[in-house]
Amino acid sequence: MRVGIVSTNEVQKALFSELLTPLVGEIIFYDISHAKRGDLEISNAHILILDMSDPSVVDCEEVMDALVREEPICLLHEKDLYSMQPRERTAWRNRTIEELKKAVPDLASELDEKKDDADNKNVPDIWVIGSSSGGPQALKEFFGELPRIPISIVLAQHMSAEGFDHLLARVNSLASGWNVHLAEDGMKVTPNSVYLVPRDKTVAMSGGVISLHQYPAQEVSFNPCIDAVIRTVFECHPKVGVIILSGMGMDGSGGIRSIKGKARMIMAQDHESSGAKSMPDSARNTGAVQFSAPPGELAKKLAGLYNQSTQ
Repeated sequence: MRVGIVSTNEVQKALFSELLTPLVGEIIFYDISHAKRGDLEISNAHILILDMSDPSVVDCEEVMDALVREEPICLLHEKDLYSMQPRERTAWRNRTIEELKKAVPDLASELDEKKDDADNKNVPDIWVIGSSSGGPQALKEFFGELPRIPISIVLAQHMSAEGFDHLLARVNSLASGWNVHLAEDGMKVTPNSVYLVPRDKTVAMSGGVISLHQYPAQEVSFNPCIDAVIRTVFECHPKVGVIILSGMGMDGSGGIRSIKGKARMIMAQDHESSGAKSMPDSARNTGAVQFSAPPGELAKKLAGLYNQSTQ
């Protein structure tokens, strides 16, 4: 896709380039002198973005004339990118990409592919761990054998509203050497970190930044919903692995079934060591689980995937 930008603000132009070049390729920049000599009329750009935050652009008659021509298609930009927070710039970029896709639908799939690559370029692999009854003991054994490795863990442990603070403190004490957080909107995903999913929420990511969303209510409401977390994380980050630990019910089975053959790896706690067996057993019944073992052995297997010794 060929994108042209009309602006005289050098800082703004640098930010346009930083945000859009990885997705659309080299950008053609125009200033007022180009507009006055007719370069906009003969531009081969698919799209012209007019920087309406720049008074020089707004006051230029030749630039405004481009708005009434059919080609190239013009999009208006009215924001000062420099004053935005990083996550606001990412959100602006995503909105702009959606506008570009609508304007040139034939190139939409190409833009989506490049956006996924750019969003996940510097984001570590994500491992979703789902647990319920018996989960706290399984997590103790798991983190007791897990060294620091360059991944991020999204932990969905079924919990009551009253037990949430206790669980956060417990995981923080168990995951020695890891940075443990309650997942929050706008939080950056970093390696060697554990993100605890709040009740009534699921997790999505864009550009390595967390966003929390409600998930549809279920007849049997597990809280938080492991199936929902697996699906929403996988939708925005393809480098995902899943571990299902001890628990009652079938939560997690639907999620791993939907990503069978696509995940980094899917593991489950073995039947014998599980305090509550139905959740990991149901996961195995999907045919998606590739490795089963007690929690400590699952940790060693995970470390081995990243060539890390547990000794």
